Amino acid sequence: MPPAVTRPPTLPPDPGAYVRPPIPIWVIGAGLMGLGLLLFLARVEPAGQGFFPRCWVYETIGIQCPGCGATRAVHALLNGEIERALRLNALFVSLLPLLVWWGVRGLRGWWTGRWWRDPFTHPIGLSTLAGLAVGFSLARNFSF
Repeated sequence: MPPAVTRPPTLPPDPGAYVRPPIPIWVIGAGLMGLGLLLFLARVEPAGQGFFPRCWVYETIGIQCPGCGATRAVHALLNGEIERALRLNALFVSLLPLLVWWGVRGLRGWWTGRWWRDPFTHPIGLSTLAGLAVGFSLARNFSF
């Protein structure tokens, strides 16, 4: 008679182990929609199109807000026109690496359960971003 096959005992799951949550379906949908919008924006020039939103600050009081020109800057970047993108909205273009970092930070935190510190949740970091936005808006509207 052959010897009985014994299986190693199974260990219960470690209660302190990180269990990665599943990706919600809305996140996948939002990502696909964002990719579709970027592809559309790469093909269609936003200037002069009626279906792109207009800046309500510029329409109301006639000054450019810190975000004015960002859509046209994205179009220029997607078409390889970096100099034009900087002329349209230098603040937005210069903050793109920060947006990429936030995305990588979020993916890493979701994947591993360990989050990098976010300096922009601290009041000094938020104040710095707000000061950059106000200074950029002043400089672009009132060339001193």
